[in-house]
Amino acid sequence: MISSVMTRFHSNKMAWAAAVGTAVIAFLFYVKTVHPGVGPFLDSIEYQTTVAVMGVSHPPGYPLYTFLGKLFSLIPWWPGLAPWGDNPAWRLNMMSAVFSSITVLLTARLAYRLTRNTGVAVLGALTLAGAVRFWYQASYTELYPVYTTMAVATFLLLLEWMATRRAWLYFASAAVYALSFGVNAPAIVLLPAWLFAVLATDHRMLTKPRNLAGTAVIVLLAASQYLYIPLRALVYGPPAICNYCPTSWAEAPAFLSGQEWWGISFGVQRQYWLQRWADSGYQLMLQFWPVNIMLAGAGLWHLARKEWRAAVLFILGLGGAWFFVVSYDVVDWGDFMTPVYALFAPLTGVGMWLVWEWLKEVAADWKRPYGAIALGVTLILPIAFLAATFRNNRPLVDQSGQMLWHWWARDLLAQMEDGAWVLTPPLATDGFVQSWALRYVNLTEGQADGLQMVYLPGLDTPGPPPGYLRWEAAAAELADHPVYVVELNDERLADYALLPLTRADGWTVGYRIVAERTATGIIPWVSDSAWNEMADAVIFP
Repeated sequence: MISSVMTRFHSNKMAWAAAVGTAVIAFLFYVKTVHPGVGPFLDSIEYQTTVAVMGVSHPPGYPLYTFLGKLFSLIPWWPGLAPWGDNPAWRLNMMSAVFSSITVLLTARLAYRLTRNTGVAVLGALTLAGAVRFWYQASYTELYPVYTTMAVATFLLLLEWMATRRAWLYFASAAVYALSFGVNAPAIVLLPAWLFAVLATDHRMLTKPRNLAGTAVIVLLAASQYLYIPLRALVYGPPAICNYCPTSWAEAPAFLSGQEWWGISFGVQRQYWLQRWADSGYQLMLQFWPVNIMLAGAGLWHLARKEWRAAVLFILGLGGAWFFVVSYDVVDWGDFMTPVYALFAPLTGVGMWLVWEWLKEVAADWKRPYGAIALGVTLILPIAFLAATFRNNRPLVDQSGQMLWHWWARDLLAQMEDGAWVLTPPLATDGFVQSWALRYVNLTEGQADGLQMVYLPGLDTPGPPPGYLRWEAAAAELADHPVYVVELNDERLADYALLPLTRADGWTVGYRIVAERTATGIIPWVSDSAWNEMADAVIFP
């Protein structure tokens, strides 16, 4: 009787149901912590703005992410879930929650594929679902939730194909992997793992002309998504947002290859690689805690002994994703470790399965009911541990109340005149990120017609007007336009007099330039009567 129940519990259908249930549990946690509006980071706001206006993000453009984001933002049944009101940014944040939940589902399937044990598959997936950085990225707009889903799906399809040799699984893995480049170009680091799986399983999929032709067609169709970039920028544009936009077809190859970022991809100096490896190991420890790190090591060792091709696939996948992070020369490199976490989590499930099988053997030698009690306690411990992890990490990732920038932008835009110019603050300031939030809210909610951003002195703008105006071209015309400032940390403001713009509660939301200071005195940019009314409130940075 017990044996029959356990057989059904570990059946493929039950494993699928358990994986779906695990994803639903994860989603219920994620939806409570999702960021409610624009933000919180510069890239987030850029993607939110790009999707809203069907523009072009920074090189290489991420067309598939833009398409998926636009489709997702059009789903009609979201508004009732929005805690602070429906808006396109919140919808895109929700897309991260949905794709992260799908990744949890696929992780459960990966762990089940490696163990044929439903329970440890669920536990392995939940270790990923509650990991603090994975959960954090599930709550705001970022490429990696979507990319990680596609990476894990690729590995799952490969493992299924390696076991069954069904051709459609191979072609499906090729399609998902090729399409993932439209979400994250560094997907190239997973190519050695994909090639190994194919060549070690059935090299004819790449050497037999018919199969090779089918693979080539899939790759070319996936690559065609990148035609969106030059078509949007040069034929049907330029759009309101087009970062580092190509201005001719000759510039398109440099954009599509991400040439702008060649200096930082694999750009960390080699003498710092060892330190970065150590730092990234610490980040992994924060996600899974030491006990799960040891379990994953045991799981990988088991695979190396029993399913060596699967072990090598995971080693190459983890190694490629990890190497990219270790050598990526950016300060927020830790945000790019999400694929490492997702590929690591199934190995913890394998380790849990090994421990469970060992404990069953030990318990069988004990007198009943002591063996059953020991197994029951052992089962409760990881569940209690996961519950404590979710409880501990929720306050660390919760962004559900972060509506401040959205409200701020609305308050400032309400006091702007049409045709306003906004001086973009220096790059290293919070105001620079806020200026992007201001532009997003204006493009999606339309309070100040003709708003233009005046970029920083000495820098070429990363895009064309109306998204950007060069300071050198705009400086001489400032007096002819209503000009606004987001914050005071800007050397240019020493030449101007500013009128603080406040809300009803007295909080200053921005400033308007109302006069110019010269060697001979102050030259108002407003009428004499207006100047007399505001003179006492004007500040001189």
